[in-house]
Amino acid sequence: MSEQAPVKKYSVFLPKTDFPMKADLPQREPKRLERWKAESLYRRIEAKRKADNAAGKGRGREVLHDGPPYANGAIHMGHALNKILKDVVVKSRWMEGYESPYVPGWDCHGLPIEHAVEKDLGPKRREMSRADFLQRCRVYAQKWIDTQRTAFQRLGVLGAWEQPYVTMDPGYEAETVRHLAKLFKSGSVTRKLKVVHWSYGARTALAEAEVEYADKTSPAITVAFPVTEAEAERLDLPSPMFVPIWTTTPWTLPSNLAVAMHPDLEYAVVRAGDKHYVVAVTLREDFAKKLGLELHTVEVRKGKEFQTLVARHPWIDRQSPVLLADYVVADTGTGLVHTAPDHGVDDFNLAHHLGLLQLVGPDGKFLPAVDDPELEGKNIFECNPLVVDKLRRIGALLHEETLTHSYPHCWRTKTPILFRATEQWFITMDSELAGKGRTLRELGIEGVEQTQWIPAQGQNRIHAMIAGRPDWCISRQRAWGTPITVLRCEACGEPLVADSIFEIASAAIEKGGIEAWAELPVEQLLPAGAVCKCGSKAFQNETDILDVWIDSGVSASVVCEAHPELSRSDYSQFIYLEGSDQHRGWFHSSLLFNLAATGTKPYKQVVTHGFVLDGKGQKMSKSLGNVITPEEILKTLGADILRWWAASCDYSEDIRISKEILDRSADAYRKIRNTLRFLLGALADFDPAKDVVAEADLAPLDRWVLEAFARTTVEARDAYTRFEFHCATQAIHGFCQLELSGRYFEIIKDRLYCDALDSARRRSCRATCWELAKGLCTLLAPVMSFTADEAWEQIPGVEGSVHEQRFPELGGTAAEPKWEKLWAVREAVQAAMEPHRAAKTIGTSLDAAVEITLKDPSEWDLLDTLGESLDDLLVVSSIARSAASSAAIGPIVTVTTHEGQKCPRCWNHKGGHGAGEDAALCVRCASVVG
Repeated sequence: MSEQAPVKKYSVFLPKTDFPMKADLPQREPKRLERWKAESLYRRIEAKRKADNAAGKGRGREVLHDGPPYANGAIHMGHALNKILKDVVVKSRWMEGYESPYVPGWDCHGLPIEHAVEKDLGPKRREMSRADFLQRCRVYAQKWIDTQRTAFQRLGVLGAWEQPYVTMDPGYEAETVRHLAKLFKSGSVTRKLKVVHWSYGARTALAEAEVEYADKTSPAITVAFPVTEAEAERLDLPSPMFVPIWTTTPWTLPSNLAVAMHPDLEYAVVRAGDKHYVVAVTLREDFAKKLGLELHTVEVRKGKEFQTLVARHPWIDRQSPVLLADYVVADTGTGLVHTAPDHGVDDFNLAHHLGLLQLVGPDGKFLPAVDDPELEGKNIFECNPLVVDKLRRIGALLHEETLTHSYPHCWRTKTPILFRATEQWFITMDSELAGKGRTLRELGIEGVEQTQWIPAQGQNRIHAMIAGRPDWCISRQRAWGTPITVLRCEACGEPLVADSIFEIASAAIEKGGIEAWAELPVEQLLPAGAVCKCGSKAFQNETDILDVWIDSGVSASVVCEAHPELSRSDYSQFIYLEGSDQHRGWFHSSLLFNLAATGTKPYKQVVTHGFVLDGKGQKMSKSLGNVITPEEILKTLGADILRWWAASCDYSEDIRISKEILDRSADAYRKIRNTLRFLLGALADFDPAKDVVAEADLAPLDRWVLEAFARTTVEARDAYTRFEFHCATQAIHGFCQLELSGRYFEIIKDRLYCDALDSARRRSCRATCWELAKGLCTLLAPVMSFTADEAWEQIPGVEGSVHEQRFPELGGTAAEPKWEKLWAVREAVQAAMEPHRAAKTIGTSLDAAVEITLKDPSEWDLLDTLGESLDDLLVVSSIARSAASSAAIGPIVTVTTHEGQKCPRCWNHKGGHGAGEDAALCVRCASVVG
């Protein structure tokens, strides 16, 4: 038996690149990061953009101002999301040709660090001087700054990391004091006795932004305040008479000084057994159910008719007069409101003229002034059951139940807050500012309206907050913070404010930090001849410190003054990008402080993102075991996959993350990496100096793909500009998947692998791949920062880092109908092939002969204008054409197995045109091999 001759094998021109298929990001990214640092990439980019601007080739300057994270603890997913989004903004602005300096910052003062250091020190804290304690706070904060800086850089975030702004730097602290002086000069700062949010856990006043709400279960009680027989007779009321009030804070009853009624509400005098009560008419039935008694209405009067009524406190020997108040409502309780001016804003405004008892200390415990052994020294909330029991014993408790309601808590200690009347420093919202002729509230509302809020609903949110907010309490009774550098009279407590004090204090703080304030002798600070209104000449340094929101609120102007790269910046044109909780935080404080101190709003655009939740939409917490940390992702997947996740989400709402979601991001990353690898593989030995092809000489298919890429570029650039990064990633990913991998790559493989090296078609597609590789790397750079730079290095003829480049300037044109018709036909052909592939009657699409029926001959005429072989574009070996009206709903495709000889080199069924041992080759391959 004769042996079969061996089949001759032919070589093709396969892609070749050093850009690996396996990304290995956790290992490769840190090495690239070190190189960026060694090459001072950030400084290099900024220098290049400055030079462009100086030469008239730049776009100007756009600055994203970093909202400072708090220097306490490792970064979490919220930090990662925020920093990645900011980095996308900065890098996309660089790519547009802007200078976009990014100066990262840290917020360092405040209660969490102070508490952490106190906990570390334990009993040693009492033996330590104030200056030594503040130094320990500095060391603690610096440790976390260093930790967070390393983590942020590992995410691929470029910026002035070696020169950040840090609110605990002595220079920054001094500038904060100088801005505080401007605030005082504007007339917007005052010291007054007022009810404020008070954290007994932190022993300090809180601003609105430092209060969060959580459910709390409280006792809800109805209490009878007796009216003497003589008093009832004076107002022609029956006896015995009681005024019932309803409250969820029994602990405030020792501080009761009045009862409030609405002047225009109708109140019924009712009889229950042998006792009489006054209750709002609309709450009569509810009151009867609570008492479990049948009520008989004696008469009905308006609230204002009880204006002179004086009740008695249930167990303390003092009066509790009725006061009229419009804020009283009759939707719950009795329509009569217990009033303790020490512990409620409305109560204080209504009844502070009756005096303040100040029975509760800064630690939330009753002081000796309460004059009650049962309560003295105990926490107010622990006293609720004690007060209820006391009322029960004396017969004043009419009804008791429990109520779960939303209650304010301290955002740091998580303890429920109390309202407490204390003397504090405030920025007033409704006083006319010096030289401005308007109030801070008016300026704030105007500033909100002049700012672009993204998403737009953010404007309504902050507008309502500023329109309705109270005066801003800016003083804190703590140690670790910027001091309020004024003097206080030792005799009466009256403050002494002077420009000279601010100047001396800021100079001392610039040299020695905030520690210097407490050590400055009063004699050095006191203006010559200073005497208090009370006649005293003895003063002391103020011990209160500033609300930390002032520290970060002043950052825009301080950073502009302190950092050379921002020295020419107009901070009213800054971009802010933070979580949505900052409407009541940094966005709010920055706006109000800058308007009051400098008259300038600190931003032109404010972008907000949602919170990071787990895959089920739940908040991540250790107790639920659903926490995913950036560190875990960086070790397993790498930064670019995390960056893709962040940029591809619609961050205007809360964002979810889970292993499955990250797997999808990793899959998208792999597809894009493979796209880059194909493009780079096509460029082996490509020399731009001789291999670039003029646009007019490009093959029609190559012109089509470049036009499609131009449309993608316009779409992605617009999305970056609009801060809609998920639209940019969708456009880029869609182009890679559909136009490139799904169409262009499949078609050009034949000419790229099998045409002669110098064929016009092959040169055209290689030149096109070169343009696509460059353009795609720049579009990806803001998001896939490491990978885009890695791929950029593999492109022949380019220099530097991809981050130094600019987006391609391409004008998008509408897709041509002839190409749209081709893709519709191609989809129909591919769909028709699927059953044959499944039945294994064909292998590749080149094994197929197809018959295509279109609606009428004009459609074939349109396709013939493509200027390319339809066989090649549809990747089949032959096409039979027909036209019939029955194809009105779309192409009709019939697929059969091609009977022609298969070329052993390109697999097209057009073989049999070679000679000798190459007889099986097609015409094209025969000419290449020969």
